[in-house]
Amino acid sequence: MALPPLRIGLLLPSTGVDTTQGTDAARGVELFLKTVDFRAGGRRLEAVAADDQAKPDVARARLQALVEHDGVDFVIGPISSAVALAIRDYVHEAGVPLLVPAAFTRVLTSPLRASPHIFRLSETSDQANYPMGRWLMDHTPHRRMVVLAADFAGGRHSAEAFMAGFRAAGGEIVSEVYPPFDTADFRPYLADLQNHDADAVYAWFAGGDAIWFVRQYHEAGLGRRMKLTGHSALISDSTLPTLGEAALGALCVGTYAAGISSDENRQFVQAYETAYKTPPSRYSECGWCAAALIVQAVDSLDGVTADRARLRKALVDALPCIKPPRGRMVFDAYQQAITPIYVTRTERQDGRLVNTVIDHLAAVSQEATWGWWNHGG
Repeated sequence: MALPPLRIGLLLPSTGVDTTQGTDAARGVELFLKTVDFRAGGRRLEAVAADDQAKPDVARARLQALVEHDGVDFVIGPISSAVALAIRDYVHEAGVPLLVPAAFTRVLTSPLRASPHIFRLSETSDQANYPMGRWLMDHTPHRRMVVLAADFAGGRHSAEAFMAGFRAAGGEIVSEVYPPFDTADFRPYLADLQNHDADAVYAWFAGGDAIWFVRQYHEAGLGRRMKLTGHSALISDSTLPTLGEAALGALCVGTYAAGISSDENRQFVQAYETAYKTPPSRYSECGWCAAALIVQAVDSLDGVTADRARLRKALVDALPCIKPPRGRMVFDAYQQAITPIYVTRTERQDGRLVNTVIDHLAAVSQEATWGWWNHGG
């Protein structure tokens, strides 16, 4: 007797400030599933979308509906760190495997909150932001920084990690600024930057916030005095056509850029641009990886997924077997990916804007960045 289809819930925002990231992640999932004709282990795969709107209360309700009404076997999501923390306990109690493509608050996979049912494919808020502090001290003349980040878990944790790394390397933080999440007008915050004696700005914003911030930073002429640096969510490959000249020269750090020079990434970029007429972003690649992980695990079990302990082990064992565009990954003991990290500079090449990889920080574990906060963890 044939086994029934496996259902994959997509708990991703399709409306609101994180729409771009949610769309990119969903496209990455779809792109990979098309390569296997929506099948794994002899079973049909079905995707069920639920718009979490990047709102914790909405996400909890939508997740419960996915699990208890739609009967999903896996969930891919969320994007927002605030959402991830809000749904963590439900996931832990329900036992449904949650593959996290982007929500990267450091505590989710730390000993404080890790769950055997949560598998994160993005870096933590520390794995890229913390070493970027040392990198900037080693490779640029910037010694005095202003830090700006969205005022929620993802932004705060990113800023804290960067500041810890920069200070540990001998740098000085001149000021910290935390505009509210979903801010369209950054001009009051940017006007205040004129009063600071700093070499550069380090910023963490994403989605619509990032687009507004980068454009207004450029319009204010601040880039001529303070170099714009930050996490790769700030200057996403998929938003470069929208950002235009405002993005030029920005230095960013993260797990993925469309300019990574590997055969796997070139094939991924070509397939993605053919399908969606836009470059893939870090969210696209994480969505692709989440789908690849599910397929590899289900194939290894010949489609028999009822034993959740075996399924969890299969997911852990599957990660080194897939070929992510960013490069090889493995899970640590808390099911957090140990992932390559890249530093990029936004440049114009052959008439188009690209995030050029200028350095590779190899694989960075979350444990390697714990020293400044996880005392005794």
